Amino acid sequence: MRSPRSIFVLISLAILMSINLLMVHSMAPGLLFKQVISWIIGLGLFLIGKQLNPKYLGQLKWPLLIISSILLILPIIQNNITRGSSRWLYLGPLSIQPSEIVKPLLMMFLAHSAWPILHFIPVLIIMLQPDLGSALSVLALAIPNFLFDKKLLRIGLLAIFGLILLSPLIWNFGLHDYQRQRVTTFLNPAQDPLGKGYNVIQSQIAIGSGGFFGKGYRKGTQGQLLFLPEKHTDFIFAATSEELGFIGIIFIISAYYLLISTLIKKAYTTDNRPQMIFTMGIAIQIWFQATINIGMNLGLFPVTGIPLPFLSVGGSSIMALLFSLGIIFAV
Repeated sequence: MRSPRSIFVLISLAILMSINLLMVHSMAPGLLFKQVISWIIGLGLFLIGKQLNPKYLGQLKWPLLIISSILLILPIIQNNITRGSSRWLYLGPLSIQPSEIVKPLLMMFLAHSAWPILHFIPVLIIMLQPDLGSALSVLALAIPNFLFDKKLLRIGLLAIFGLILLSPLIWNFGLHDYQRQRVTTFLNPAQDPLGKGYNVIQSQIAIGSGGFFGKGYRKGTQGQLLFLPEKHTDFIFAATSEELGFIGIIFIISAYYLLISTLIKKAYTTDNRPQMIFTMGIAIQIWFQATINIGMNLGLFPVTGIPLPFLSVGGSSIMALLFSLGIIFAV
């Protein structure tokens, strides 16, 4: 990485990695070693991605779609239920989340394929797990294809209009009970403060109580006293806000802004359409996940289980994102 833009990416990653490891040590010290290993492997995958020739990746678009679909089917076949869905693939002592691992593979397919509509196949497989949050996150990868193709844009707008018309049927027959409960809880978390609304209420308390400077490292009452659930995964933003305060939030938002804006600028300055689509897709993925997760922590969106990029505990997401960034800055 020699360009000025690559320096900005390194700076943003350094900020996010530092906050991630700092908060894992605070919230879940037993997972710190695993998280460090995930970053080391991810950085190795980043270097591997930098050595790949993007032109040759286009020749593998169909195998990549098939491999991605198979990886997504395997958790369903294995049928290990976690939080109501089969989203994890267990290989002995290792566990991976295929819906995160396949994102760079699917983005390569989307960047080089004339049939991006086939991207709905892996999305539907994820829905069968069922994992609505991951399905939406994977679906977002196709946004650049629709934005830069007038025919696809018209199809996408018609599909959105159709979904709006069918929303009553989707609500009654297309969603699981727990998914409907998440929406109703989002609209009024106070209706069940000790049950379905508990997570969001505790998250808002943690964020608000952090103030400007935070309560201090490892001194957050909501996180340290276990009032805040999933403090190292879904609600790590709230845990960070409580301990590091608004100052910590500024560092997080600034790092995301620096990373996403740099990727978008790089996408618009390349004359290679597949590389532009791939770069924009990864930028949108990071923006989408960060927006939904932070909004979920603030009570602005329903709880979906979408990880906060580079900050939530989980090796699959970190490794896949770093591999994607390596491809973007390939020699």
